[in-house]
Amino acid sequence: MSVTDFFAILDMPAGCQLDRALLDEQYRKRQALWHPDRYVNASETEKMQALQHTSLLNDAYTILKHPLRRAEHLLELRLCESGDVAVSKLEPAFLLQQLELREELEELGLQRDDAAFARLRQTVAASMAQHWQLIEAEIAKHDWCSAHLCLQKLQFLYKLQEELNHLEDRWLEN
Repeated sequence: MSVTDFFAILDMPAGCQLDRALLDEQYRKRQALWHPDRYVNASETEKMQALQHTSLLNDAYTILKHPLRRAEHLLELRLCESGDVAVSKLEPAFLLQQLELREELEELGLQRDDAAFARLRQTVAASMAQHWQLIEAEIAKHDWCSAHLCLQKLQFLYKLQEELNHLEDRWLEN
């Protein structure tokens, strides 16, 4: 199975970290080349190609500007290249920790406690930072399966962070 390399489309180095200003610049440069307005007098085939290129550039930019989606894409590329299968099981201790954090979040939803909320947000942020370091280390070692496992954990943590943000928004509305 072939995966479109969004890093290559925007001429960016493949990795978890990237220079956002360079990404923006590369995107704008390529968009200017393929913008449909430049193809007003072109053939229907050329217009369609320009539209397809613009759509592909938009997809690439959307994926690469978001750290979690960028990591997902990077691992998808590397797993396809290596032929490794990303079969990984999250450790029961990690899953139990996630359940406990979600229960804590649920309790905060019932009874507002700003101090407990701040502690939970800090715990999640620290865990996310730790897992970003782990995923980058695994990628540096070209251990794609271990990196994929770290990515799965990050996905849990991002979801929890989103739920914290929603709870905070609800509190601010009331």
